[in-house]
Formats: sequence, C-alpha cells, structure tokens
Amino acid sequence: MAKSKNHTNHNQSKKAHKNGIKKPKTHRYPSLKGVDPKFRRNHKHALHGTARALAAAKN
Repeated sequence: MAKSKNHTNHNQSKKAHKNGIKKPKTHRYPSLKGVDPKFRRNHKHALHGTARALAAAKN
C-alpha cells in the first residue's frame, strides 16, 4: 500500500491572492468590550465632562 500524503500548501497562496489579501475593515469607534473596567468607568465620566465643556463653549 502506498504512503498517504500528510500535508501540502500547493496553490493556497495563488488562491488567497486571486481576489487580493485585504486588511480587515476598521471602525471609527471600536468596541470597548474586554477593556479594563476601571478605564471604562473613568472614560464614561471623561466623555460626559467633554460634552459639557463643548456645550459651554458653544454658548
């Protein structure tokens, strides 16, 4: 009985480049899921303060 093939990478690179290897799309506001909870709490208050300062500057 002949030995069986273990692995080959033949043609995989050509297939990948056929439509081009694209970078993943980036979003304007990435999710904060999995971010340090202490940072998220402080960030919430910082955003609120920034919004108030902008509103005050506008008036």
